[in-house]
Amino acid sequence: FWGTMDAGSGNGNSGWTPTSPLVPEPPQPNSKLRGYAFWESIGSPKLVAAPMVDQSELAFRMLCRRYGTDLCYTPMFHSRLFSTSAKYRKDQWSTCDGDRPLFVQFCGDDPDTLLAAAQQLPANAFDAVDLNLGCPQGIARRGHYGAFLLSERDLLERIVRHLDTHLTVPVTVKMRLVNTDCLQDTISLASALEAAGASVMCLHGRTKEMKGQNTGPCNWDAIAAIKKRVGIPLIANGGIETYKDALRCMEATGCDAVMSSEALLETPSLFAEACGKSKVFQEDLAMEYLELARLHQAGPKCIKAHLFHSLYAGLQLHTDLRSQLGCAKGIEEISSVAAALQQRRANDRASHKQWPDSGWYRRYRKPLGERKKRKAEESVDEAVEHQKTSSCDKVLQACQGLPEVTTLQVQPPQLECQS
Repeated sequence: FWGTMDAGSGNGNSGWTPTSPLVPEPPQPNSKLRGYAFWESIGSPKLVAAPMVDQSELAFRMLCRRYGTDLCYTPMFHSRLFSTSAKYRKDQWSTCDGDRPLFVQFCGDDPDTLLAAAQQLPANAFDAVDLNLGCPQGIARRGHYGAFLLSERDLLERIVRHLDTHLTVPVTVKMRLVNTDCLQDTISLASALEAAGASVMCLHGRTKEMKGQNTGPCNWDAIAAIKKRVGIPLIANGGIETYKDALRCMEATGCDAVMSSEALLETPSLFAEACGKSKVFQEDLAMEYLELARLHQAGPKCIKAHLFHSLYAGLQLHTDLRSQLGCAKGIEEISSVAAALQQRRANDRASHKQWPDSGWYRRYRKPLGERKKRKAEESVDEAVEHQKTSSCDKVLQACQGLPEVTTLQVQPPQLECQS
């Protein structure tokens, strides 16, 4: 794809050479579509697949689109690497006919580097450039990007304004709540980024501290408040486990669209009902993904990660296949394990064996299989320790009620000094 796309027309009829990072494009005219005009031009999407590092690659995006997803984001790309490394671009970037609308997401903290990265993309192969202000991981803190830039309003305004000025496509932003103490801080930042040139905004209703086992509930009320204050399309992100959740979120927040990440990562057919399709078993989805992975040449590491997500429930039951998947090398070995699990789960259902079809999304709250057993054992240990502590506390409290005992100090006899 990189060697055939024409930069001017995007028709693939001539060779394509990326723009040099050292030669910035001139400022773009104000004729490009922005805000709701742009949103309508891409079909006013309602259901969105989130950007996920090494996971929202082309094969996965196409599977999501097959089952009702309207808009997809690429994985997050590192702007410095994308702007300077041809190998990184070749490994990370890919698209095809039908992979639209598509937003390309970059992370970084330097306006020129982010612009240079966006300029490496083939013309007419995507719809917008997105700035990552949502990543809460430690690597983002060390790299000074993602949600760790939310407190640097002046820098973010410069970045968005610089990109909007020089790119021919709209600039969008994906961010989190700035904090839980003062919603006005998030409102002010969102308004400032809109004024700087952001055409679409996605808001995750959690702070950067709310992740992993400390995720907690998503604040849809905060998202609704931001929606009332901005004049551009707003995508709500967070707390979407089912298609019904997506509908409830749009109603509760008034947002223009809803984005899913982890639930969609486990179940790419999450939005199937929106396009009139029925439920698909996780094993069948995995086999569909493997076909697309072959077609679009996804890497084994990426493929294996997807299967551990989508087949989580089945692998917690058939743990021998989980071990085999972990050791599998190459797509053929991975496919063999997936096919074996597909057959076993079909047998489970035929014999009326009760076992959930999914569960990775709730892995911290309601783990399955060995994780459930370990969590139960940990709960028992905690209860025993709590009982011991409570018993000790009761003894101490009882002792505190006893009268104070005076300790007699025995003084040694004083001897007279004889001369």
